[in-house]
Parts: sequence; C-alpha cells; structure tokens
Amino acid sequence: MTHSSHTLFLLDVDGVLVHPVGYKNAMRATVDHFTARMGQAAMGPDNDEIAIFEACGLTNEWDSCAMCLSQLMLAALDQHPDLYRASLDEMVTAIQAANLALPRPNFVAAARRIHTSQADGHFPAARYLKLIVDEIDPAHQPLFTTLLGNVYDVFGTPTTRVFQTYTLGSVRFADTYDQAAPFESESMLATQDVALLDADHRDRLLAWDRELQHGVTIYTARPSLPPTDLPEPIPTAPMAGQTTGYAPEAELAVDLLGVTGQIPLIGQGRVSWLAGQHGRGPGDYIKPSPVQALAGIGAAFSGTETDSLQAAAALVERGELIGPLAALRDHASADPTTTGQAVRVVVFEDSTGGIRATRAAVAHLTQMGIPAQCVAVGVSPHADKRAALQEVADHVVDDINAGLDLIWDRT
Repeated sequence: MTHSSHTLFLLDVDGVLVHPVGYKNAMRATVDHFTARMGQAAMGPDNDEIAIFEACGLTNEWDSCAMCLSQLMLAALDQHPDLYRASLDEMVTAIQAANLALPRPNFVAAARRIHTSQADGHFPAARYLKLIVDEIDPAHQPLFTTLLGNVYDVFGTPTTRVFQTYTLGSVRFADTYDQAAPFESESMLATQDVALLDADHRDRLLAWDRELQHGVTIYTARPSLPPTDLPEPIPTAPMAGQTTGYAPEAELAVDLLGVTGQIPLIGQGRVSWLAGQHGRGPGDYIKPSPVQALAGIGAAFSGTETDSLQAAAALVERGELIGPLAALRDHASADPTTTGQAVRVVVFEDSTGGIRATRAAVAHLTQMGIPAQCVAVGVSPHADKRAALQEVADHVVDDINAGLDLIWDRT
C-alpha cells in the first residue's frame, strides 16, 4: 500500500456543498424581469435547462443570463429588424410597444453551441458573442457587445446588474457596489439556498481537517470578499475605474454551512484581489485557470489565504515556488515514510472546468518536483452533468456526503 503524507480537499460550493436554489431562482427572475418589461410571458430556464447549461460549461449565471437575454433579442430582431436600438432599455421598450408575441428561444441549443465552439480562453458569454457576430447585422453589434462582451462588468452589463440585485438583495447590493439597487429585493441566496453537506459529515470534516496530515479549502467561483488575512483591510466597494466590488456571496454559503472561520475560502473576490496585484483581469486567474486551484491547495495545506494566492501566481507566472507551495515541497521531501505520492489533492466538483483546473494545478506541482496526484470526485445527480463529469473524474457520486465517505473509506 502506498502512503500519502498529506491529503488536501478542495470543495466546490454550488452543486456540491450547497444546492444553489437562490442562484437558479435569481437566473429565472432575471430573465423574467426583462420578459415582463417586454410584455412577454415568463420564459426563465427551468432546472433541467440550467443543469444542461452547467454541463456545457456555463457554470456562472452571469454568462447564462446574458446568453438567454441575447437569445430573446435575436428572436425579436428576427421578426422585426427595425426594432433594433443600441440601448437595451430602449429596445425592451420598443418590443413592448410593438405588442410582439416572442417565441420562447431554445436556450439549451445555444448552450450546446457554446460548448462545442472552439475553446479559445474566452468565457462562455464572450464566446457566444464571437459565434453570433457574423450572423447578425453589423449595425446590431453594439447591443450584443453590451450584453455579452464582459459579464463581469456589473455596472455595464444589464443582466448582471439585475441578477446581482436578486442574489444579494437590494440592501447588500448598495453596500457592495456603493450605489442604489435598480429595484428592491430580498437576497435569494440568504433566503433560499439549501446546505447539501449534512451536519454529521460537516462535523467529521472539521475534525478530519484538524489532523496534522489533512487540509481543506472551499474552492469556488462565487463572488467573495478579499482575503481575510491581508495585513491591512481594503475597501470592498468598487474604487474609481473598477467595474465590480467584492460581493459576499461565497460567505453567505459558508455561513449557511456553519463553518465560518474554520476553513479557508478561495473565492472569486480573493482571486480578483490577486489579479489586481498583478495587473490581470479576474478571469485570468479564476477556474478553469490553475491559479485558483493552486491557491486552494496552498490554503488547504497552510490555512492561509493571501500567501497561498501569491504563491499560486508566482508558480504559474514565473515558475517559482514560494510561500505555502514551497513549504509543501519541503514537507513532502522531508517525510521519510512516504512511498508513492507525497501529496494527494482531492477535488469535489460538479463542473468539468474545476476538475481540469485542479489537474493542471497538480501538474504544475509535479513539474516542480513535488510528488503529487489528483483525485477528482464529480458530484451530481443529474444525468447530463454526470455524463460530462464521467469524462474527467475518477469517481462520480450523487452528493457530497457520499463523495466524502468514498474517499474516507479508501484512505
């Protein structure tokens, strides 16, 4: 039997630790917000469609909302090209005034088209823009560029702004972005999300994490606050020139799970802070980039967030081992009892992108002489997502509790 000197868990949030009812309903509400303004019936995607979106790589609702509304705009312009307006607000008003009855678009077909498009490093919405740009009237391009060009721009992308109002609620929206929400709403994340990690497995996980050879990180693309262990706190509302603030969506999930302050969190806000330090955009470092996964590995090993983020960027950008990742190498090489892989990284994910990112992160470690292996546990009860996960995961289970039992039973 081989011995692994350190086992590190990377735990995704949505679809793994938490059933994101709030996100799903916020996506539907966002689409329906615009269809209502256009005088149309509700057309938001149902749960099966959303699961297929995720299986196709649209794991961020900002991408999915922009794709859905773009489909509605394409349907309207297909009937009446003369309704085109460069401003979304003006076009929505024009559609309502024209008393159109729009057909419900085939959202799944669009998602599958994005999935089969060339993987060019662009995020799904931007990739969809590239797919349709040659098919639309060039005069119509400004509207679709606004919708799809940069969904991370909360102020510039109408669907993202509405979605964030539903997810955070109007009060947290104002606190996060330092401007009034476009309408009043409760936080769907705070009121509707459901924990998938049960209390017994949570308590066992926390006890397991306290053992010397183990470590756990929550590893999510959810927006979050910046690192908790920065030497000096930074403003969380957007500064001049920024397009987004630090939205505490990952922290809402951590609170729901009952593990606040007990497990490091490497969320989008942490990675966005790192990107700003290196003159990068958030999308350059967030999964499927290996940078976020490497930061998660460092945080699981060390319990630190800031140093782990810096170490991840140093390894990917400069090929240097510093901070917690250098300590991980030293620990692995110093353990005389190790046979086989000194470090085992187990990722629990419901998306293929997060698994691929973790495998790429482990490949970076092995290239630096750290004997490491990646074990991927795909988590989903949905047939389409399970089929996609089967292609990249070592194991596929229905839920996180079964996944943890499977790994613990094999340890």
